[in-house]
Amino acid sequence: MLGCRTNNTPIELGNKDRLFEGEPMNKTMYQQLVGKLIYLSHTSPDIAFVVSLVSQYMHDPGQGHLDAVHKILRYLKLSLGKELFFKKTKDSTIQVYTDANWAGSINDRKTTSGYCSMI
Repeated sequence: MLGCRTNNTPIELGNKDRLFEGEPMNKTMYQQLVGKLIYLSHTSPDIAFVVSLVSQYMHDPGQGHLDAVHKILRYLKLSLGKELFFKKTKDSTIQVYTDANWAGSINDRKTTSGYCSMI
């Protein structure tokens, strides 16, 4: 993906429902890519929402899921060097808030949740 074109957004507006269509694919490769994106979303919170969407399908990914992951990677290529940097200090405090949406997923009615961390 080094020579790929870049994207201005990690997901298209209103395209959440159509992302997840396509043939079944290699689950191991998909899980490795999404796992790395989950780790990266802590320093790039602009991808947190779309990474949470694609991570819901780690047990049975399709080609549409992989296309969505590739779109996130193309977006990250455009935003290199724009991550958050956390510096260790003595007076730093951490506040974390979480919320859950019971049966809120439009695809399978599963519960989704989110969090916000402030340092």
